[in-house]
Amino acid sequence: MPQPLPGNEVYNRVKNIITIFGKTQKKTSFETNIWKKRSIFFYLPYWSDLHVCHCLDVMHVKKNVYDSLISTLLNIKGKTQDGLKCHQDLVDMGIQEQLHLISQGRRTYLPPAEKISFCQCLWSVKVPQGYYSNIKILVALNDLKLVGLKSHDCHVLMQ
Repeated sequence: MPQPLPGNEVYNRVKNIITIFGKTQKKTSFETNIWKKRSIFFYLPYWSDLHVCHCLDVMHVKKNVYDSLISTLLNIKGKTQDGLKCHQDLVDMGIQEQLHLISQGRRTYLPPAEKISFCQCLWSVKVPQGYYSNIKILVALNDLKLVGLKSHDCHVLMQ
C-alpha cells in the first residue's frame, strides 16, 4: 500500500501546473503527472504544511455555503445562485407562486426575495451576553444587506 505524501511534497508536484479552463485541452494517452490542476487552497499560507492537505477546511466550506445562501436570499447582483431557470422550474412544478417570473411586455423580471423581513429579523435578534457580538450593527436596514461579517459571524448565523 503506498504511503500518503506529505503536504509539502504534494505542493512541490503541483506548483508548476498551469490550469486551462474549457475544452481546448487535448488529452494525451500518457501523462507524466497524475494531477491536472492545482487547488486554490494551495494559495493559503498554511495549506502545504497540513499533514493531509487534500482534506477540506470546514470553516472555509461553511463560509462558502453561507455566502451562497445569503447572496441568493438577499439577491446580491453577480453572487446570487437564483436565476431565470430556477424560477421557471418553480412555475413548471406549480409551487411558490410568489416567486414566479413577472412578465411585463417583452421583459421578464425576477421577484425580489424576502429581504426586508430577513434583515429585520436579524436586526431584532437577542442572544445571551458573551455568546455573540451585537448583530444589530452588522445589518444595514437602509440597504437591506449585511456588512462587515467575519468568519465567526458566518459560523454563528449558520448554526
